[in-house]
Amino acid sequence: MKSIFDKQHMKFTRKNGSILIVKKDGVSYEDAKNNNKSFDISFDEISYIIPISYCNSNSNYILRFEKKDKSTPVEFTSDTTIINDCHNILETKSILIAHAAYKLTKDFPNNLDTLDIDLARSLKEKAIRISNGVISGAKHSINIDEIRRVQCVSNGTISNLGIYKSEKKTFWNIPDMKIPCNEITLPLIEAIVTRNTGNGIDFSRGNGFDQSNSGFIAIRYMDSDFFVNEDGTVDNEWQKLARGRIMFYNHDLKDISNI
Repeated sequence: MKSIFDKQHMKFTRKNGSILIVKKDGVSYEDAKNNNKSFDISFDEISYIIPISYCNSNSNYILRFEKKDKSTPVEFTSDTTIINDCHNILETKSILIAHAAYKLTKDFPNNLDTLDIDLARSLKEKAIRISNGVISGAKHSINIDEIRRVQCVSNGTISNLGIYKSEKKTFWNIPDMKIPCNEITLPLIEAIVTRNTGNGIDFSRGNGFDQSNSGFIAIRYMDSDFFVNEDGTVDNEWQKLARGRIMFYNHDLKDISNI
Protein backbone atom coordinates (compact mmCIF):
# COMPACT_ATOMS: atom_id res chain seq x y z
CA MET A 1 0.00 0.00 0.00
CA LYS A 2 1.10 3.50 -0.78
CA SER A 3 -0.21 6.13 1.63
CA ILE A 4 0.26 9.88 1.48
CA PHE A 5 0.37 9.84 5.28
CA ASP A 6 3.70 8.01 5.28
CA LYS A 7 5.50 11.24 4.38
CA GLN A 8 3.18 13.97 5.64
CA HIS A 9 0.14 14.82 7.69
CA MET A 10 -2.92 16.76 6.59
CA LYS A 11 -3.84 19.96 8.40
CA PHE A 12 -7.22 21.66 8.14
CA THR A 13 -7.70 25.14 9.61
CA ARG A 14 -11.35 26.11 9.93
CA LYS A 15 -12.74 29.62 9.57
CA ASN A 16 -13.11 29.97 13.35
CA GLY A 17 -9.47 29.02 13.92
CA SER A 18 -10.07 25.40 14.94
CA ILE A 19 -7.40 22.99 13.68
CA LEU A 20 -7.77 19.37 12.60
CA ILE A 21 -4.62 17.32 11.97
CA VAL A 22 -4.72 13.84 10.43
CA LYS A 23 -1.54 11.76 10.78
CA LYS A 24 -0.57 8.22 9.83
CA ASP A 25 -1.18 7.03 13.38
CA GLY A 26 -3.98 9.22 14.68
CA VAL A 27 -6.10 12.36 14.68
CA SER A 28 -6.01 15.54 16.75
CA TYR A 29 -8.43 18.44 16.92
CA GLU A 30 -8.04 21.78 18.67
CA ASP A 31 -11.32 23.63 19.01
CA ALA A 32 -10.84 27.40 19.01
CA LYS A 33 -13.94 28.07 21.14
CA ASN A 34 -14.56 25.02 23.33
CA ASN A 35 -11.60 23.10 24.70
CA ASN A 36 -13.94 20.31 25.81
CA LYS A 37 -14.34 19.41 22.13
CA SER A 38 -10.59 19.14 21.57
CA PHE A 39 -8.99 15.69 21.43
CA ASP A 40 -5.87 13.79 20.43
CA ILE A 41 -6.44 10.11 19.70
CA SER A 42 -4.23 7.34 18.37
CA PHE A 43 -5.57 4.80 15.89
CA ASP A 44 -4.13 2.14 18.18
CA GLU A 45 -6.75 3.17 20.77
CA ILE A 46 -9.64 2.74 18.33
CA SER A 47 -11.72 -0.33 17.56
CA TYR A 48 -13.93 1.30 14.93
CA ILE A 49 -14.80 4.68 13.46
CA ILE A 50 -18.56 4.98 12.97
CA PRO A 51 -19.50 7.72 10.45
CA ILE A 52 -23.06 8.98 10.88
CA SER A 53 -24.91 10.56 7.92
CA TYR A 54 -21.78 10.17 5.78
CA CYS A 55 -23.57 8.51 2.86
CA ASN A 56 -26.92 10.30 2.94
CA SER A 57 -25.90 13.94 3.31
CA ASN A 58 -23.14 16.25 2.12
CA SER A 59 -21.83 18.01 5.23
CA ASN A 60 -21.72 17.92 9.02
CA TYR A 61 -21.03 14.23 9.46
CA ILE A 62 -20.53 12.83 12.94
CA LEU A 63 -17.55 10.54 13.40
CA ARG A 64 -17.74 8.36 16.48
CA PHE A 65 -14.40 6.91 17.56
CA GLU A 66 -15.16 3.69 19.44
CA LYS A 67 -12.35 2.87 21.86
CA LYS A 68 -10.85 -0.52 22.60
CA ASP A 69 -11.03 0.09 26.36
CA LYS A 70 -14.82 0.67 26.13
CA SER A 71 -14.49 4.20 27.55
CA THR A 72 -16.71 7.02 26.30
CA PRO A 73 -16.38 7.36 22.52
CA VAL A 74 -14.97 10.54 21.04
CA GLU A 75 -17.42 12.30 18.72
CA PHE A 76 -16.36 14.80 16.10
CA THR A 77 -18.38 16.76 13.53
CA SER A 78 -16.48 16.80 10.25
CA ASP A 79 -16.71 18.72 6.96
CA THR A 80 -18.79 21.52 8.45
CA THR A 81 -17.91 23.91 5.61
CA ILE A 82 -18.95 22.94 2.10
CA ILE A 83 -15.89 23.04 -0.14
CA ASN A 84 -17.06 20.83 -2.98
CA ASP A 85 -20.63 20.98 -4.27
CA CYS A 86 -20.53 17.31 -5.27
CA HIS A 87 -18.71 15.31 -2.60
CA ASN A 88 -17.91 17.41 0.44
CA ILE A 89 -15.77 14.77 2.15
CA LEU A 90 -12.17 15.95 2.46
CA GLU A 91 -11.84 15.98 6.27
CA THR A 92 -13.83 12.77 6.73
CA LYS A 93 -12.16 10.80 3.97
CA SER A 94 -8.72 11.89 5.19
CA ILE A 95 -9.46 10.44 8.63
CA LEU A 96 -10.96 7.23 7.25
CA ILE A 97 -8.17 6.61 4.73
CA ALA A 98 -5.48 7.22 7.35
CA HIS A 99 -7.23 4.82 9.74
CA ALA A 100 -7.59 2.12 7.08
CA ALA A 101 -3.94 2.47 6.05
CA TYR A 102 -2.89 2.08 9.69
CA LYS A 103 -5.02 -1.02 10.27
CA LEU A 104 -4.36 -2.79 6.95
CA THR A 105 -0.63 -1.88 7.13
CA LYS A 106 1.86 -1.05 4.39
CA ASP A 107 1.95 -4.74 3.37
CA PHE A 108 -1.61 -4.58 2.02
CA PRO A 109 -2.81 -5.97 -0.36
CA ASN A 110 -0.15 -8.70 -0.25
CA ASN A 111 -1.08 -9.72 3.31
CA LEU A 112 -4.66 -10.90 2.74
CA ASP A 113 -3.93 -14.38 4.09
CA THR A 114 -2.14 -13.19 7.22
CA LEU A 115 -4.21 -10.20 8.36
CA ASP A 116 -5.53 -10.50 11.91
CA ILE A 117 -7.69 -7.46 12.62
CA ASP A 118 -11.19 -6.33 13.61
CA LEU A 119 -13.24 -5.29 10.60
CA ALA A 120 -16.66 -4.11 11.74
CA ARG A 121 -19.64 -4.70 13.99
CA SER A 122 -23.23 -5.53 13.10
CA LEU A 123 -26.36 -6.48 15.04
CA LYS A 124 -26.41 -9.95 13.52
CA GLU A 125 -22.72 -10.82 13.44
CA LYS A 126 -21.59 -8.78 16.48
CA ALA A 127 -17.79 -8.37 16.13
CA ILE A 128 -16.52 -9.24 12.65
CA ARG A 129 -12.83 -9.91 12.07
CA ILE A 130 -10.40 -11.53 9.68
CA SER A 131 -7.81 -14.04 10.87
CA ASN A 132 -5.80 -16.67 8.99
CA GLY A 133 -7.75 -16.10 5.79
CA VAL A 134 -11.19 -16.43 7.37
CA ILE A 135 -13.76 -13.65 7.89
CA SER A 136 -15.90 -14.55 10.88
CA GLY A 137 -18.76 -13.17 12.94
CA ALA A 138 -21.14 -14.54 15.54
CA LYS A 139 -23.42 -16.23 12.97
CA HIS A 140 -21.36 -16.80 9.84
CA SER A 141 -17.82 -17.26 8.62
CA ILE A 142 -16.28 -17.56 5.18
CA ASN A 143 -12.86 -18.50 3.87
CA ILE A 144 -11.62 -15.65 1.70
CA ASP A 145 -10.60 -18.07 -1.07
CA GLU A 146 -14.28 -19.06 -1.42
CA ILE A 147 -15.50 -15.53 -2.18
CA ARG A 148 -16.65 -15.33 -5.81
CA ARG A 149 -19.03 -12.38 -5.93
CA VAL A 150 -19.73 -9.28 -3.82
CA GLN A 151 -22.63 -6.84 -4.10
CA CYS A 152 -22.69 -3.42 -2.45
CA VAL A 153 -26.17 -2.61 -1.13
CA SER A 154 -26.88 0.81 0.38
CA ASN A 155 -29.89 2.98 1.06
CA GLY A 156 -27.60 5.80 2.17
CA THR A 157 -28.17 5.13 5.86
CA ILE A 158 -27.24 1.45 6.02
CA SER A 159 -24.60 0.09 3.66
CA ASN A 160 -23.55 -3.56 3.45
CA LEU A 161 -21.51 -5.92 1.33
CA GLY A 162 -23.31 -9.11 0.36
CA ILE A 163 -20.66 -11.83 0.01
CA TYR A 164 -21.34 -14.91 -2.13
CA LYS A 165 -19.54 -18.20 -2.72
CA SER A 166 -21.22 -18.55 -6.11
CA GLU A 167 -20.52 -16.36 -9.13
CA LYS A 168 -24.05 -16.91 -10.44
CA LYS A 169 -27.09 -15.18 -9.00
CA THR A 170 -29.78 -17.43 -7.58
CA PHE A 171 -33.52 -16.72 -7.48
CA TRP A 172 -33.45 -15.42 -3.90
CA ASN A 173 -29.85 -14.19 -4.17
CA ILE A 174 -29.24 -14.53 -0.43
CA PRO A 175 -25.59 -13.80 0.47
CA ASP A 176 -23.50 -16.34 2.34
CA MET A 177 -22.40 -13.52 4.63
CA LYS A 178 -23.20 -9.84 4.98
CA ILE A 179 -20.82 -7.28 6.49
CA PRO A 180 -21.00 -3.48 6.87
CA CYS A 181 -19.29 -1.19 4.38
CA ASN A 182 -16.50 0.82 5.93
CA GLU A 183 -13.01 2.11 5.19
CA ILE A 184 -11.46 -1.27 6.04
CA THR A 185 -13.96 -3.80 4.65
CA LEU A 186 -14.28 -2.15 1.25
CA PRO A 187 -10.61 -2.21 0.15
CA LEU A 188 -10.16 -5.59 1.82
CA ILE A 189 -13.07 -7.25 0.03
CA GLU A 190 -12.23 -5.50 -3.26
CA ALA A 191 -8.74 -7.00 -3.08
CA ILE A 192 -10.00 -10.46 -2.13
CA VAL A 193 -12.68 -10.83 -4.80
CA THR A 194 -10.44 -9.35 -7.50
CA ARG A 195 -7.65 -11.76 -6.60
CA ASN A 196 -10.11 -14.64 -6.74
CA THR A 197 -12.04 -13.79 -9.88
CA GLY A 198 -10.68 -10.69 -11.62
CA ASN A 199 -13.99 -8.98 -10.85
CA GLY A 200 -14.32 -6.45 -8.07
CA ILE A 201 -17.23 -5.40 -5.89
CA ASP A 202 -20.46 -4.85 -7.83
CA PHE A 203 -21.45 -1.21 -7.27
CA SER A 204 -24.27 -1.25 -9.86
CA ARG A 205 -27.17 -1.14 -7.39
CA GLY A 206 -28.49 2.31 -6.44
CA ASN A 207 -29.87 3.56 -3.14
CA GLY A 208 -33.51 3.59 -4.22
CA PHE A 209 -33.64 7.38 -4.18
CA ASP A 210 -31.24 9.75 -5.93
CA GLN A 211 -28.32 7.46 -6.79
CA SER A 212 -28.54 5.07 -9.75
CA ASN A 213 -25.58 3.03 -8.49
CA SER A 214 -23.50 2.77 -5.32
CA GLY A 215 -20.34 4.33 -6.72
CA PHE A 216 -20.78 7.04 -4.07
CA ILE A 217 -19.76 4.42 -1.50
CA ALA A 218 -16.49 3.72 -3.33
CA ILE A 219 -15.86 7.46 -3.63
CA ARG A 220 -16.29 8.08 0.08
CA TYR A 221 -14.34 5.13 1.44
CA MET A 222 -11.71 3.96 -1.05
CA ASP A 223 -8.37 5.05 -2.49
CA SER A 224 -6.70 3.43 -5.48
CA ASP A 225 -3.21 3.62 -3.97
CA PHE A 226 -4.25 0.94 -1.47
CA PHE A 227 -3.78 -1.63 -4.23
CA VAL A 228 -0.17 -0.88 -5.10
CA ASN A 229 2.99 -1.74 -3.20
CA GLU A 230 4.62 0.75 -0.88
CA ASP A 231 6.98 1.88 -3.66
CA GLY A 232 4.15 2.32 -6.17
CA THR A 233 4.79 -0.92 -8.07
CA VAL A 234 2.44 -3.89 -8.44
CA ASP A 235 3.26 -7.59 -8.23
CA ASN A 236 0.09 -9.01 -9.73
CA GLU A 237 -2.35 -8.25 -12.52
CA TRP A 238 -5.27 -8.28 -10.10
CA GLN A 239 -3.73 -5.34 -8.24
CA LYS A 240 -3.79 -3.33 -11.49
CA LEU A 241 -7.43 -4.26 -12.02
CA ALA A 242 -8.49 -3.21 -8.52
CA ARG A 243 -6.53 0.02 -8.70
CA GLY A 244 -7.97 0.90 -12.09
CA ARG A 245 -11.55 0.43 -10.93
CA ILE A 246 -11.11 2.83 -8.02
CA MET A 247 -9.07 5.33 -10.07
CA PHE A 248 -12.08 5.53 -12.39
CA TYR A 249 -13.98 7.54 -9.76
CA ASN A 250 -11.26 10.23 -9.67
CA HIS A 251 -11.71 10.77 -5.95
CA ASP A 252 -8.47 9.54 -4.45
CA LEU A 253 -7.39 11.62 -1.49
CA LYS A 254 -4.56 13.15 -3.51
CA ASP A 255 -7.08 14.19 -6.19
CA ILE A 256 -9.58 15.93 -3.92
CA SER A 257 -6.90 17.54 -1.73
CA ASN A 258 -4.71 18.69 -4.65
CA ILE A 259 -1.63 17.13 -3.05
